[in-house]
Amino acid sequence: MFWRSTMAPLLAVLAFGVTADVASAQPRDRDRGPPPGHDRGPPPPPPMREQWEMLGEQAVGFGVDRDVIRVGRREGFFSKILLEVRDNDVEILDLKVFFKRGMPQDVRVRQRLRAGDRTRPIDLVGGDRLIDRIEVVYRSRPGFRGRAKVAVFGLKNLPPPPPPPPVARWEELGCSKVGLKPDRDTIRVGRREGRFSAIKLSVRGSKIELIDLTVVYERGPPDQIVVRKKIGDGDETPALDLRGERRVIDRVDLTYRQTLGLNMIKGPATVCVLGR
Repeated sequence: MFWRSTMAPLLAVLAFGVTADVASAQPRDRDRGPPPGHDRGPPPPPPMREQWEMLGEQAVGFGVDRDVIRVGRREGFFSKILLEVRDNDVEILDLKVFFKRGMPQDVRVRQRLRAGDRTRPIDLVGGDRLIDRIEVVYRSRPGFRGRAKVAVFGLKNLPPPPPPPPVARWEELGCSKVGLKPDRDTIRVGRREGRFSAIKLSVRGSKIELIDLTVVYERGPPDQIVVRKKIGDGDETPALDLRGERRVIDRVDLTYRQTLGLNMIKGPATVCVLGR
């Protein structure tokens, strides 16, 4: 009896401590976030680009005036509009936007604008809308600066720009060994290699002197490209643009020779043609 009466309270205290530790650990586990590799869903789409376009401009008469600025379907969809005052001060009294579909939106502006000022952007009800026309009521006073003008701008949401085209990579089309005497070689390419807009030459081993270069296409007259330069071991010519659009190369005719001197110790040179 004595043992039971002594151990029961002790066990109860231990059980409470374990429960409290488990409970306090659970929020910490939740705070850590999902484990590595957990699927967080697809990435968000790229943001839309915003562009303000002028929908129309109207000269303001003296006194209270009402004008209509017609927009039309060809201008596209807009999510916001604003007004800009030019040349003189104007008090904007009322603004009504008529859409291609749905009820018009009546906006009470009641704002006096100095020349060069703009109203705040005004959200259009229902998001992007096709605007048929905009009716503006305003008041202007005679002044030495003449009649004011009111321009209406619309905010158009454009899709994000397309990603830049991938950079064309240089592809080795063929190589040839160079002799001591002026040598003429042909590197055959063919349709299976694809189409190219530029070529270049790279040299490995000894220095060479390039004398002549002719690119023969599958169709059309060949390109005779004047290079006439010495190219050292590991060097390349600049990119040599081909005439016309991307072309199917039938072969590349090369005339070159290995230069005399200490570089001959390295042995014969190798010339490679690369295209992109």
